Amino acid sequence: MSKDTYRILVQQMTEDRAKDAGLKDVTKAWELVVNALIMAPYDLSVDEIEAGITDGGADGQIDAMYVIVNGMVLSEESLESKTVPEKGPLEIDIVIIQSKYTESFEENPLKSVRATVRDLFSLSKDYSAIEFKEYNSSVQSKFALARFAVLSSSGRAATIKCRVYYATKGSNASVHSSVLATGTTLIQELGTSAATKDAEIIYLGAEQVIDLSRMPQIHVRQLAFQEQLSHDENSFACLVPIDGIMSFLSDSSGNLIRSLFDANVRDFLGTTTDVNEGIFQTLETLGDEDFWWYNNGVTLVADAVDPKGKHLALTDPLLVNGLQTCNVIHAFMSSPEVSSEAKKHIGEKRILVRIIKPTSDAVRDGIIRATNSQTHIPKPYLRGMDRVHRNIEDFFRKHGLFYERRKNQYRNEEKPRSSIVTLTEMSQSLVAALLFRGGDARGRPTTLINDDKDYQTLFSESYPLDTFLAVIRAKREIMNILTSIEPPRGAGFRNNVVWHALAFVSGVYFHNTKHAASGWATLKIDAEWLPKAVAYVVEQFDNEGGTDGVAKSPGFQETIAAAAASLRSPPIPEPHQPDISASETLFKAP
Repeated sequence: MSKDTYRILVQQMTEDRAKDAGLKDVTKAWELVVNALIMAPYDLSVDEIEAGITDGGADGQIDAMYVIVNGMVLSEESLESKTVPEKGPLEIDIVIIQSKYTESFEENPLKSVRATVRDLFSLSKDYSAIEFKEYNSSVQSKFALARFAVLSSSGRAATIKCRVYYATKGSNASVHSSVLATGTTLIQELGTSAATKDAEIIYLGAEQVIDLSRMPQIHVRQLAFQEQLSHDENSFACLVPIDGIMSFLSDSSGNLIRSLFDANVRDFLGTTTDVNEGIFQTLETLGDEDFWWYNNGVTLVADAVDPKGKHLALTDPLLVNGLQTCNVIHAFMSSPEVSSEAKKHIGEKRILVRIIKPTSDAVRDGIIRATNSQTHIPKPYLRGMDRVHRNIEDFFRKHGLFYERRKNQYRNEEKPRSSIVTLTEMSQSLVAALLFRGGDARGRPTTLINDDKDYQTLFSESYPLDTFLAVIRAKREIMNILTSIEPPRGAGFRNNVVWHALAFVSGVYFHNTKHAASGWATLKIDAEWLPKAVAYVVEQFDNEGGTDGVAKSPGFQETIAAAAASLRSPPIPEPHQPDISASETLFKAP
């Protein structure tokens, strides 16, 4: 194919993405396309992919950045809670993405990225004493995560990989020598900062982007077993060589395929270090005994199971139990500190594998709960299986939305991003709309449902299902307004403001959680007033400093709550303030 053919295909794909996302700026759609394709091997959720976006003013020419530790993407909450396994080997991936909707690769963007790395990725600097006004808070927080991850590897077995992706719709066969030279210098300095020799820059042209988009989704995988213990129409139990289960769970490069691990519990990999140490010790000391004598094995669910001799063809398999076992075995079998003789010895040992073909989603959820009942998996990892989430999923589907109570369940079916509502997005929206806590919604997106009391308040089965739908629609309309009134300020700004704006709107109409939970079901927000309300919250946010810290602070949360309460009845804001009252009737006391 000619270069023009790939360029035309990329343009069509980008325009389709812009239409799906409701974006007028095709360059923003291009960034979304590139980020999703590059991060596909990590099987991140749509929330996690979007959280990595740093694009906007003062981004240091870095459009997105991700720090992955043992298959888990780190977030701001990870830094606050020190969420990195305390013991055991670490696999750290640092991914930096620069995407330009241009016809060629240019040197200046790489020079800027190089300067950003120099400024923000030094393990010897005290960043608490340095103020970088030339970089936005999003890019600064991503490099803080990178420093935290690298420092966590001190004195431990660790592999650190750094990848810089530079994507354009041009051809990577004609990258100018000066661009290549700057890229080489950037990688050398990035590798030095991250204390690794495994650093690389990858130039993605239109052809490579199309190739990535055509990578097949995993649907059927072959599992070779040695001995079948039992089977019936919907279940199998067999002994599989450890080499066999590792081959089943790994790609051609030997990396674990994270999409094969059930998303509800996958994020718990590696956090129970005592268990991991016990498994690792078993592998180190195993003699003539078989591994399955000492280990409960793993459980897989699959949509279909087709036995063929000593192989089982599994359609859409997911490993739902035994995640720690597989993670530790993989670490052992890929460790440079383990001899080839020891790896060969362990590879021939067998592990017990159970394969179940669930007859329904309810059965599938029951299997996950039952097989993990003896592990210390925190409640949030299993929340999506509660009945209330099934009810929301069914109700949303009737309204053209797909509620992902399981991570990536609809993204993997290639549903449009604009129609997918994640459990995290729903939780954040409810914290803002029902609890009036915009700061908590912004600052704790993945731990909002840790607390049983908060969780029951947010996801009560007594609430009308229309409430959940109305809250999500309002949140997304606010996001659209923010995009239109402040287009240059980027995703970080919108994420800082949207939850406070939603809390403000809810606080104007409702005086407590019970009132909001019932009232949202029938609420009709005045279309002329809503943009004025959003603009008012933006002004307050900027007046307070307009930073991530402001967005997450209890003080700003209280300021917005007080402003909303004042509008439930007169007085209306003075004329010099934004006129956020469409009519006196709209703001009458509930």
